[in-house]
Amino acid sequence: MQNMSQGSFVRAARAPGRHRARGRRPRPRLWLGAVVLALLVVALPVWLWQARPFDSRHGLGSDAPPAGIGAAQAPLGAPPLTPGGHGGYTFMRMQADGTEPVAYDPCRPIHFTTSTVGLPEGGDTLVREAVTAMSEASGLRFVDDGPTDEPPTPDRDPYQPDRYGDRWAPVYISFATPEQVPRLAGRTVGLGGSTPRAAGDGVLVYVSGSVWLDRDTMTDLLGAGRRDSARAVVEHEIGHVLGLNHVSDSSQLMSESGGAVSGPADGDRRGLAILGRGVCRPDL
Repeated sequence: MQNMSQGSFVRAARAPGRHRARGRRPRPRLWLGAVVLALLVVALPVWLWQARPFDSRHGLGSDAPPAGIGAAQAPLGAPPLTPGGHGGYTFMRMQADGTEPVAYDPCRPIHFTTSTVGLPEGGDTLVREAVTAMSEASGLRFVDDGPTDEPPTPDRDPYQPDRYGDRWAPVYISFATPEQVPRLAGRTVGLGGSTPRAAGDGVLVYVSGSVWLDRDTMTDLLGAGRRDSARAVVEHEIGHVLGLNHVSDSSQLMSESGGAVSGPADGDRRGLAILGRGVCRPDL
């Protein structure tokens, strides 16, 4: 099991037909009608822990790649200027000193892959569009590793050399079912988060992550022409992967009670800009 900071997307109840905005249907099924869909997000971050053996290589376990794979000498991109406005942001996890958030290394690209298992028509394009939007807002560079046949599982290992080579596994994005990922049960339409690892000085850096999207709900949204809503779900979960937590402001993408459907708003962008200025750590 991974040590992951994780957030979730859930839907709100609507009577009497149980329609939920951008949300997952109650088991065993949810159907989408010709109603205007609304979306609620509930903060359900969890910690998933795994005990790992330690060795002398950069303070990690023997199940970790050599340090510095893919690292450049300087950040690969730069966050855009901090936008105006009054929107806020919060982070999934802070460093031990409580002053800086845990983030990805900006000196190496964030590789990502999309599972072909349960992939709806147009799902791969949807993922790429959402990744592009969040990359532009954060300044972090992403690399599309293409499709993978890795099956969805809630206990994904961030290091899988047999499948991905001797490097940290790419961020994994999948369209799954509650049978595959139990936390997608009930009203949850998406889950996202990243796994941190500690450098020798104790600074935490995200090394890989996962996004699990409810397959049936996302397929229904795409089939109903609700592409903006479906993309906002993916963007929200990538926000969790990069390190953003929920906010109470309903005008923001990371809102716990809805969120914008046109990409990250001013508060989201401020938080993403901070996450894009993380520290380069070639020792991981």
